[in-house]
Amino acid sequence: MNIQKYSVALLLACSFNVCHADKEDLQVLQHAVSNDWYVVRKDDTRHITTYAKHEDGKSIRSFKIDARVDASLATLAGVHFDIANIKKWYWETLESKLISKVSDTEYIYYMKFNTPLAPDRDVVIRATIEPYRDSHPYMVLHLRGAPSLTAIPEGVTRISAFDMDIKFTPLVNGQTQMDVEGYIDPSGNLPAWTVNLFQRQAPYATMLGLYRMTQKPEYMRMKMPLVFRYMQ
Repeated sequence: MNIQKYSVALLLACSFNVCHADKEDLQVLQHAVSNDWYVVRKDDTRHITTYAKHEDGKSIRSFKIDARVDASLATLAGVHFDIANIKKWYWETLESKLISKVSDTEYIYYMKFNTPLAPDRDVVIRATIEPYRDSHPYMVLHLRGAPSLTAIPEGVTRISAFDMDIKFTPLVNGQTQMDVEGYIDPSGNLPAWTVNLFQRQAPYATMLGLYRMTQKPEYMRMKMPLVFRYMQ
């Protein structure tokens, strides 16, 4: 009896996901001709809007985030530069660790992700920082996948493309505007609609995790200099 109930529940869950994907795919088709950004989720209470778009020659959708965060630039930089604890807030992250510090504006780090019903994914990322300065009143964090820098662990599939740019603009009220744009291809034998479903969920869920971290005292009132330079 329990097995029957489980089977029915699983069937219903799969059916819901397929239907949900079909609706999203229909929305994508409506925007595919012009390749315009379209809204995936709009949360006016938390000031988060996520977008997606299809680009020529790519089976996976690009994503964009527009968010106003109730935190300072220093706090947000502190959260992002604390590599070991990225796994506490980044969507489905199992492991995060710093590989090397190239300079005070460049570093390389590793992340491993939980991938349900498939081998886990990992990525090696080269991060470069454009620090805030008077003539450049924002910080930009450029993240680029570097798949050949380390060996791939057994049983893990390496992400083939990881490109993301995060712009942090301090606002006069102490908040920070975040503008994120990226493209991630998890590689391997996954249906495109499954990957796109994950990508629709991940940007919003990651922002919620980031919001939670910015409210922690150790980031709100940091006393030690950051390991990387966010301001010139």
